Amino acid sequence: MPTTKRLDVLVEHLRADGGSAEIGPLSTGERCFVAIAADRYDLLPPAYADPIEAWFRLDTHWQLAACEWRDWPRSYAR
Repeated sequence: MPTTKRLDVLVEHLRADGGSAEIGPLSTGERCFVAIAADRYDLLPPAYADPIEAWFRLDTHWQLAACEWRDWPRSYAR
C-alpha cells in the first residue's frame, strides 16, 4: 500500500499556494494522485492528461485518499 504522507504535504501546499508551488520529481502514480487531490489537472503527466484515465491509474488506496482531499464520496473509489 503506497504511503501518501509526503504527498499529502505537497497537496496541501499546492492547494494553499496554487500555481506557485513546485512539485519536483514524482512517479506517474504519485503525480496522478497529487494532481487529482490538489484539483490541479494541469499537473497530470502527459500519458494521463485525461483526469478519468489518471483516476483509473490510481490504486484503491490512492483513490480513497483523493476522495478525502476532494470531499468526494468514498464510493467513487473502486
